[in-house]
Amino acid sequence: MIAIRGAFEPGRCFLRAASVAISLAFTLSATSFCAVSASAAPLRLVIHEDIGAEGEAQPPISRYNPLKRSIEAVIGRPVDVLYTRERPRLLDIVERNQADVVITHASDIAAKALTGFGYTFIATARPEASPIFVGKSAPVENLTALKGKTIAMPRQELMFGLACSAEMRDFVGTQFSTYASREYAAVVWAVENNVHTVGCLPSNARAAEGLEKKGLKIIYAGRPQPTLPVVASPSLPGADRAAIAKLLSNMDEADPALKVLGVTSFTEAGEARMRALAGWLRAK
Repeated sequence: MIAIRGAFEPGRCFLRAASVAISLAFTLSATSFCAVSASAAPLRLVIHEDIGAEGEAQPPISRYNPLKRSIEAVIGRPVDVLYTRERPRLLDIVERNQADVVITHASDIAAKALTGFGYTFIATARPEASPIFVGKSAPVENLTALKGKTIAMPRQELMFGLACSAEMRDFVGTQFSTYASREYAAVVWAVENNVHTVGCLPSNARAAEGLEKKGLKIIYAGRPQPTLPVVASPSLPGADRAAIAKLLSNMDEADPALKVLGVTSFTEAGEARMRALAGWLRAK
């Protein structure tokens, strides 16, 4: 009888199989650990406000704890909040995809995130804000009546500086000039004190309250604009995006998270208008 060595050696075969099994188990375990670690990584929430135009001090980050806790509850992982008032910083964050979710007063930057950087829409807030034109004269039917005038308005890099100019452009082309103000209250002050005859600011600005007491009125209200859009990074899992959208759209007006943001509700119905916004603001 001829012995064939190496053809079948039970001991060696068992050890080799055990080694392969252990190696495979370790690989699967490591893969699972990585997946769990990735899903448990904090969600990066960036909140950008233009309320610096109201002349207020920057609020403490703890102000957003109700919103932070609500999001953590629906996605099952921690949320890290970054607050900024700086538009260049927000744009840099968006371009570098350094945020998972962005909530911003700069609707124009959110629109750019959707159309230029692959972000996805989550929601916009209510009530919407319109560019309102204020003065001491009688209301006008359209902005053609303001042809050739200088309009006091927010700086052109702000959302409503752009919106005020776009409203004027649609009626009189380039036949108007702007006087840029750092704060919304300065727009009202300029008209109240006859520095300029007309000013433009967002309808939801605190500076727009009590106009009658200052001898002013709204002479023209522009088109409502998407307010406080919420957009998601291309890398945010779809399940997280859907959970946040559902959370926001189901929030009650009395919810502390909404009160902090200064809105009454969110809707998922505004995506088409958001995508069209960038083109309207920058049209020639």
